[in-house]
Amino acid sequence: MRLTHKPLNFVNLLVLITTLALSGCGRSAPFSELIAGNCTQSQQLLTKDHISGQIDAIADQNWQKAYSFAAKSFQDSISLERFTQIIAKEYFLLISNQGYTFGRCEIKGDEITQEVLIKSKKGNFQMQYRLSVVDKKLGVIAAAVTKISEDVAT
Repeated sequence: MRLTHKPLNFVNLLVLITTLALSGCGRSAPFSELIAGNCTQSQQLLTKDHISGQIDAIADQNWQKAYSFAAKSFQDSISLERFTQIIAKEYFLLISNQGYTFGRCEIKGDEITQEVLIKSKKGNFQMQYRLSVVDKKLGVIAAAVTKISEDVAT
């Protein structure tokens, strides 16, 4: 079972757009200034959406879409073909995930780190995503497995 987002109907979409437009009045964009410490609620929500988009695209093996969530600096150094090879070889747990949840979101310097717990047939894996913000746009720089559940055979 993979967690997915439900599509918005027209009325919900209109309410969401209006809310976002009004909430932006008199406020700065969530990533206009990064302050060290825990992410704000809006920063964490946008970070979760970005990472979810990439994980869901990887699970669907839509490599072009998954690659589009990577930071420009990552794309400048790693080709789509190489990205696909890396995911297929080292991150099969993302392809075959059975759901995921989010943990702590933190700002360190000019990067955002987000903990993600990936559920798979072989157990649970904790990953740490690192994202950059360039021109107020998120991009995944790296993702690494940081912890494996004890019931996973190594």
